[in-house]
Amino acid sequence: MKAKMITFFSAVLLLIILTGCKKDNVSVIQVNFNANGVEGVADGNGEYTLTGHIYSGVSLSHVTLTRQGETEPFMLDESTAKNKNEYDFSYLVTGIDANTTIIFDAYDQIGGRYSAQFFILKQ
Repeated sequence: MKAKMITFFSAVLLLIILTGCKKDNVSVIQVNFNANGVEGVADGNGEYTLTGHIYSGVSLSHVTLTRQGETEPFMLDESTAKNKNEYDFSYLVTGIDANTTIIFDAYDQIGGRYSAQFFILKQ
């Protein structure tokens, strides 16, 4: 009886150790813009290059840029950011004829999402 109890507890302990060591993917996405804070000024042609760095605990899937108030992104990056955990980005925003808020969304491959706003002033 004592040997059966020791075997049982050893099996349970081994099961706990094997399942407890599993590493879970954690969705953590951080975005840092290179600009001064979260705003910039468009040039005389109504263009602004949004630059910065993305870090993700899980490989990235894609990045989108959308003008505030619109439902469809004007820029979808499914290639340069894909499968990376760190990525220096540079996205040209054109057609800025008024002060514009850009919604920056970065998505990872397990459904995590980071969203930030970037304000571009018309010169």
